[in-house]
Amino acid sequence: MELPFTIVFEAPSQEELRDVLRMRGTWAAGLIVALAIGTAYLLAGVSRADAGQPAAAAPLVLSSRPLGATVFLDGHARGRTPAELSVEPGAHALVLKAPDGRDGLDGQYALEVPAEGARLDAALWRRQPSLTRLRPALPGAALADVRLLDDGQLGLAIALPPGRQLQAWRLDPRTGGLESVLADVAGPRLAFAPDGRRLAYVGADVGPPRAAVQSTPSLTAVDQVVWLVAAGALAPDAAWRAPLEPGEHLVDASWSPRADRLLVVSSQPLGAGAVLSRLWFVEADAQPARPARQVLSLPSEVVAGSETWSPDGQYIAFVAHSGEINALCLLGLDASFRYLADLELSAAPLGYPRGVWSADGQRLLFVAPRQRPPGASLGWLQPDTQRALFTVDVADPAPVALQDTSVDLATWREDGQLLGLGRPGPDSPLSLRSLSASGAAVGQLLELPLKPAGAYAATLDVARARVLIATRSSSGGVDFWLAQLGLEDDA
Repeated sequence: MELPFTIVFEAPSQEELRDVLRMRGTWAAGLIVALAIGTAYLLAGVSRADAGQPAAAAPLVLSSRPLGATVFLDGHARGRTPAELSVEPGAHALVLKAPDGRDGLDGQYALEVPAEGARLDAALWRRQPSLTRLRPALPGAALADVRLLDDGQLGLAIALPPGRQLQAWRLDPRTGGLESVLADVAGPRLAFAPDGRRLAYVGADVGPPRAAVQSTPSLTAVDQVVWLVAAGALAPDAAWRAPLEPGEHLVDASWSPRADRLLVVSSQPLGAGAVLSRLWFVEADAQPARPARQVLSLPSEVVAGSETWSPDGQYIAFVAHSGEINALCLLGLDASFRYLADLELSAAPLGYPRGVWSADGQRLLFVAPRQRPPGASLGWLQPDTQRALFTVDVADPAPVALQDTSVDLATWREDGQLLGLGRPGPDSPLSLRSLSASGAAVGQLLELPLKPAGAYAATLDVARARVLIATRSSSGGVDFWLAQLGLEDDA
């Protein structure tokens, strides 16, 4: 077939070839520019995607009592407890609102979440705390002491007339149930182990004396033995007999957190009102292969019941009393000793702890008057002594004043912030206040329906949202009160 047109091929001229080569350079340059623009766009997209999510999210596990609290993290709703969230490491503001239908306070926490994550178990508070005056289990008896136990119950030491006969009971504060754990024993002091499974009481020797004390029969009539007994048992299973001097007697025993040893204290009058105290560490099995160690002698009285052990059992803070001077002291398991601070003057301090340990056992938190430099005098025109919030590190001998304060006691909250208990005025009820990390008051949280007429002492149990309070009664004795703050206890 013959086409209606003719195709003619001619070889390109040299000028045309040079034009084509010049256009190829332009195309190559354009291609390079296009590739550069595309690569930059792609990298920008990847950067935007990376910025939209944490580079290394940390787990934050939240729980509350009661469960079902609404979680607001940094102002955004994040579900209900229990919750496990992924957050950026760093500072976060957390608010837990009470479950629907429950009249509780909002729990407000300042969290510092490390890269490995954090956990918070919060006890939510009711708006109106309940206050109960604790009473002995038997009419006509008196409460000699009340202690918080690890399982949430209370250990009651009850004194029967004429005063040296003691009984031990357990009280469940939620149900009011009472259980007898130790029948009548004779002695001035009874102590519960933290788990409530064992008890120790100071008393006289009974039965045939051991060979070590046969040559000094007069000592068997005084309180020279620490008897150890399991809760509910009919008889002691171990005892430690102290090597006392004439006129010396045992006055106190305090269990370590793991109940594997005790701090035992003796007292010896020296005349003219002077007292010598000796302190021993005694192993709980009281076996001869593990002898007791005398670790300290003090020319003052150790206030019975004022001891508080660090969680790791390596240190004990206690109050020493002489005349009207009350001194907060620190004793190490290695027999190291420190005189930390002077507390308020009083003739007879209440036997409750005056310091609170951090969870790791490395810091002690306490309230005391501002410590004056040695030799400084206090003139009558000077203002009243200011109190301050102090911390002391077990590795550093000097207490550090955080801030002047109006609270009487302080402790750490679940998030590591501070909580204080005090009276705004002499006729004001006790109130709980939130404090900043430096110890400055931030705001009042709750007011307790209790106005102590004079001196009082207290133990703050943040984990179970309760406060155990001891006050001087009008008759000179001690009254004990339990303030329950937890919303969970309303159920």
